[in-house]
Amino acid sequence: MAAAGLLDILSAHTQHRRPAGRRKGHVSRVLAVTHGHIGRACLLDKVRPAGAHAHPVHHAMIELDGPCHEYQVGEASAILAPRHAVLVNSHELHANRSVGQGKSTILMLYFSPLWIEEQFPGLPAYVRFFRHSSVQLGACAVELAQRLARHMLEAAEINSPEVQALFGELAEHLCHQHGPTYPNRERPARSNDYRIRRAIALMQEHLEEPLPTQTIASRVGLSRSRFFELFTACTGLSPKHYVNMLRLHAAVEYLADDPGPIAELSQRCGFGAQSHFSKFFVDQQGFTPRDYRRAAVPALPRQCEHADAPHP
Repeated sequence: MAAAGLLDILSAHTQHRRPAGRRKGHVSRVLAVTHGHIGRACLLDKVRPAGAHAHPVHHAMIELDGPCHEYQVGEASAILAPRHAVLVNSHELHANRSVGQGKSTILMLYFSPLWIEEQFPGLPAYVRFFRHSSVQLGACAVELAQRLARHMLEAAEINSPEVQALFGELAEHLCHQHGPTYPNRERPARSNDYRIRRAIALMQEHLEEPLPTQTIASRVGLSRSRFFELFTACTGLSPKHYVNMLRLHAAVEYLADDPGPIAELSQRCGFGAQSHFSKFFVDQQGFTPRDYRRAAVPALPRQCEHADAPHP
């Protein structure tokens, strides 16, 4: 499919989906979301940079159209532009430092750990999965990405076998083309301290009512400074970034799978007020929880959408 054809579909979809004048210019828009065994794919119009965050899964971003974006992935700088991808390993801190003028259409891919294990059986833990943070895509990958985007917009059922099959083709191509070639692509093994494993368990158990860092450090028998140092050495993230990663991952899962009010979901993710949750979500992702749910659960009753609108 030609790029121009995809742009026509995107334009028609945008006009049909939301009346003019309702969009806030500083927030990105989620166009479609599909999820299944492979993981999750999200198609969006991006106009807002995303703050520093991480995901518990490997992650790829493909720009289909629009200006260049500057990313920070770990210690490396990466440029996202049409026919390019930014690749992020699990638990790797990354941020969108700048966006160009105008909106970009970006395909975000999140790969399930179970699917990765099926594709790369016996992959050693010390292997860095994606070898480079920024790559230029070949014609095959570009065509697959455009086809997946088109099907996500046009399919009667967003999680249909056809959409999932295209997602699988693109995921396999990216991961096998740019994924590990062990044992030659090793990275230093991180520490695996039982106290940090216990600290992570405490974070997960108390997601609804997060424990202060000092409390977690005390419970695992460490001073605050030593806990921070050891936690970062073991996970590659600070305790705060790790908790935020858990909260964001839980929020995305809840929004896609749970039709309950967003105010309740915000409480389950450890936020006392829905407005705080909405601000956190927008800062981390660039779009609102309501917009994500609308795309992830197309059949959600409109009265629920209205009731769960983020507070101003």
